[in-house]
Parts: sequence; C-alpha cells; structure tokens
Amino acid sequence: MRIIFFVNHFFPSVGGVQWSVLRTAEALAARGHDLVLVTETAADESWDDTRLPFKVLRFQVPLRRPLTRLGYWHWMWKKRALLASADVLHFHDYTTFFHWFLPLRAVIRRPRYAVTFHGFEHWPVRLRHRFFRSVTAHACHVRFAVGEYLRAVYGHPIDAVFLGAPVRTIRVPTRTTEPVFAYAGRLAEDTGILPVLSALAEASGEAASRVHVRIAGDGPLRAVLERLRNSRFIVDMPGTLEDPTEILAGGRWIIATGFLGILEAFEAGIPVIAPAMTSLKQIYLRSIPEADSLLTVLESPEQSRRFFVDLLTGKVDALLEEKAARARAFVSHVAWADIAHLLESWYRSERRDAGQAHSLPGYHGTQAY
Repeated sequence: MRIIFFVNHFFPSVGGVQWSVLRTAEALAARGHDLVLVTETAADESWDDTRLPFKVLRFQVPLRRPLTRLGYWHWMWKKRALLASADVLHFHDYTTFFHWFLPLRAVIRRPRYAVTFHGFEHWPVRLRHRFFRSVTAHACHVRFAVGEYLRAVYGHPIDAVFLGAPVRTIRVPTRTTEPVFAYAGRLAEDTGILPVLSALAEASGEAASRVHVRIAGDGPLRAVLERLRNSRFIVDMPGTLEDPTEILAGGRWIIATGFLGILEAFEAGIPVIAPAMTSLKQIYLRSIPEADSLLTVLESPEQSRRFFVDLLTGKVDALLEEKAARARAFVSHVAWADIAHLLESWYRSERRDAGQAHSLPGYHGTQAY
C-alpha cells in the first residue's frame, strides 16, 4: 500500500509524537509499504532524511492569521495527484486534518482516511477542541488513540487503542544501589514534576546518604527546581540531551510522565515512579493495564512525601523491584511491528465498530495497548 502520514512536528524536533510516528513509519516500511511522511518541520544539519526507509516531504506556509489555513489548503491542492494516488491518508492528530486538509476531503475520495489522536490539547477540555476532534473522527474511516483515556475524555469515535513501545534502549550494565532518581522530559507544571521533587527533597533527610536527582530536560520550572538543592538533596540538570539514556541508565529509580518514557524504563527493568497530580493524569496512567502492579503512581504531594520516606528507608524497595520485574515481562510483548500490523489490519478493514477495543497480537485480555 501507499500510505501518506501527515504530522505537524517531526525530527529534528524531538518529542513523544515524533518518536511514535517515526517508529510506526519505520515498522510499516519494513512490512513493504510505500510510505511518505508530510510535515511542516524544517530540516537542519543535524538530521538526514535520506537515512530513513521512507520519504519525507517538508513544506512551510507563511503564518498570516486568519489566512494561514488557505496557505495549507493551497499547498495540499497542488499535491492532490500524489494524495489521490495513496491507498491511505493517515493524519496524526486533528490539526493536520482540520487545519491542513479539510476542504480536500470532498475532492480526494479514493484513499482510506485514518487518524491517530496522540494526546489532549487542554484540560479541562475546551468546546472547540471537542468540535475539531469530532469532525475529524467522523470524516475518517479509521480512528486510533494513544491511550484509552482519550475515549473517556473526548467521547468521539475510536476504533482501536494502543500505547506505543520503547523507542530507545536504556542499557544498564550494573544497577546502582545508591539513592539516585533519573528523569528525562519537560520541566513544566503539567508534568507534575515539581510537587514530586519537592516531596522528595523534603523526604531526603530520612535517607542514609545524600539523594541525587539527575534531570535531562529543560523548561520554565528549571529555576524553581534548582532552588530545591541542599546538602542532602543533589540536583544535576545538564539540560535537554539528544540522547538521555545515559542519565536514565544511572538511576536506581526513574520518574516518568509519558507512555513512551514509562515503556522504556519498563524494558530496562528500572522501577518507575509516575506523578499524577490531576484527574486527567490519573485517567491517563490508568490506560496502562494493571498500572498499579507495574509502576508507582503518586497522586498528591502528601502521598508522595510518605512514599519517598518509605522508599529511602528501605521499606518499599523490594516492592518496587517486584513491580519492575512484572513491568519488564509486560513490555516484552510490546513491539512497533505489532502496532504496524494493527494499523495495517484496520487500513484494510471495512468495519466501523467504534467503541469496541481491538487487541494487538501478543496481548491477553480485552484491552488494546
């Protein structure tokens, strides 16, 4: 099949959606499909599109609100022959369909239309986002979601759900026995990293030795987190790293806030601690089947403080190691090839049985991962 992916942000811009789209595209190309990826992210000298097993088509439209959409539609119209030649047009999040493509849906009728909803825009949900998503979902033949929580949050049709798979391998030659926590990600309020690290700083006085936190990432909370440092609580922040796996490999425990980071830690066999300080984040993490048996979810600052005191005094260390062992077994059944097979099966299917979860090969139970 000829498959065209549409994605707002792609490498060299780095993020969870970019990694998910890259690995999915690679897996589909490995299955013999002719894949073209369309993005408005510009290339630079740090990234070489030619090394990929699929074609990348980059474009840019001048930002001239409220006329920007006309620029997108005009560019897509010029590429209508290519788009009409596809078997599948797959949009990653509603923005690429609604803002880039919408009027051409009535003109380009041959391909199957698919969309993957990767996340949420705002919490609480705004009416316009609900509308944009609903229009996109109803205009597409197949609707995927990264996480079961999106079905509950938005209520639009979803045909199949998955979480992803590890995008990088964290190689851990020898696990440290020191109280070292590792985190890779944004330093922003919505991650929940501030109340968790504040609770850890408070609990660090109970540890037998100094507690270290190593952070690969940057954001508006950087200065606030730096002020948490004291003689018992050491915080190292080298900034955003292209490859943070060395930081993560050095942690006795990993703090993770997104599915891909959680799955990478699962594969490495390192216990995972996940902040969930909002109702949305709690719903998000419950999208992982039997989440409480695989990782530790912290839902309030006080619960976090009590947990870290118990952890640093050795009361729950064995429990976390048991969870890590179960998590490693769980993620051993997750592969991008399985996700590619799931997408491919729905591309070919004429079913529109929205609301019925579809299970990936290698999983047990009724939930799709």
